[in-house]
Amino acid sequence: MRDSSPRAPFDQGLFLTHLNKGKELFDQRQIDEAERELEEAYLLRPRDPNVLNLLGLVYFKQEKLDKAEEIYRKLTAESPDAHTLYYNLGLIYFKLNRLEEAESAFLRSLELARDNPKVNFYLGSIYERLKRPQDAIYQYRQAGANLMVRRVEDKLAASDASGETAPIAAVTVPLQAPSPDTIPPKGADDTAEFRAEDVEAGLRKRATGRDRKLSASDTAPVIQVPPSLAPFPEQPETLPPIRPEPFRLLGNNLMEIEFSGKVFIKQGTIYSYSGNLTFWVKEKRPGVGGALVIVTGSGKLILTDKDREITLLRLDGETVHVEPAHLLACEESLNPRYVRIGNASKGLDFLAIDGRGAAALSVVSRPLPLTVTPDLPVSAPASSIISWSGSVTPSMVDDRQVQEAMLAPSADRGAFIRLEGSGRLLMEQAG
Repeated sequence: MRDSSPRAPFDQGLFLTHLNKGKELFDQRQIDEAERELEEAYLLRPRDPNVLNLLGLVYFKQEKLDKAEEIYRKLTAESPDAHTLYYNLGLIYFKLNRLEEAESAFLRSLELARDNPKVNFYLGSIYERLKRPQDAIYQYRQAGANLMVRRVEDKLAASDASGETAPIAAVTVPLQAPSPDTIPPKGADDTAEFRAEDVEAGLRKRATGRDRKLSASDTAPVIQVPPSLAPFPEQPETLPPIRPEPFRLLGNNLMEIEFSGKVFIKQGTIYSYSGNLTFWVKEKRPGVGGALVIVTGSGKLILTDKDREITLLRLDGETVHVEPAHLLACEESLNPRYVRIGNASKGLDFLAIDGRGAAALSVVSRPLPLTVTPDLPVSAPASSIISWSGSVTPSMVDDRQVQEAMLAPSADRGAFIRLEGSGRLLMEQAG
């Protein structure tokens, strides 16, 4: 699998295009095509959990188990309390016949979410292969796979009758109960050759619960499992569904917003709308090109900003400062606010946006990314700045010689801004 460092925030629109296309192809079982799209998304955001999970599933289905292992090892490192990820990692080890590692992964999954008969079933299979019959019997019983219990007990009885002693290991004891948010959702895909919900229903019918000693003649429903243990038609589980993105690029410099609640948009950019919506124009700030419009209700907006391109970005807790004319829209969870750069009379207003959510920028040209470091501060015309992020301190530059050196004689001598510290700056490549 190709690797790369994270790309700049303005690549978010391209990232979402590849991610959504990859998910669509995956749902349509066009696995090879989905792999190509998801690998492109991975190059843009190599730590995004939705990309990693879907790409891991694709590799699993293609039997590219080494790549799938790499993916799920990354995911478990990022989310050590997600039982589903350990379950998937256990499946990969199981298919690779690395049984001790599969046991460790399945036990971790069981520790995080105790009531999972699928995990018990695979552990029973592992212990049977490792010639640990008592452990296998215990796990099969927890899974409700009584036919498997009887088969292992028959093997033990035959071994005793022939005078051979089967190796017996300590029985695996149940681990701690999960917290409510670690229990897998109902209706998750079944993975062994039986229906997990039938097993769970059978277990609930036992009057005295799990703690009583179970015998081979237990009256729980018998699950018809084929005698052969391998190969299983195992299917890895997926993470919770990807939250639909509120902003969707339509082409021809159009963007659709489907929402319920509130969004902020740039004044004068509504192409059409539908639904029950209320519009309120915030008071325009002196010196700012356009006012923000607050839209509330439930419905759909289509926006366009003349001949400007639209690019998307997603904030995950960081703060981004945006030149107001470049902000097309943002979710209510971001709640943009004006901040003043410079003094009251000669300063400029920028929008500070922080929180978690999606925003759309409107740009004249493909953004040019620049890096700001303590040793290399950046000075640029305010009219060319799109946004900046990081630990950056902005200040107004009032140096006529610098302006004369940088600008053409006929150019408008607008304000200059100096950025110091550590961060990233996005600039227009054309005025």
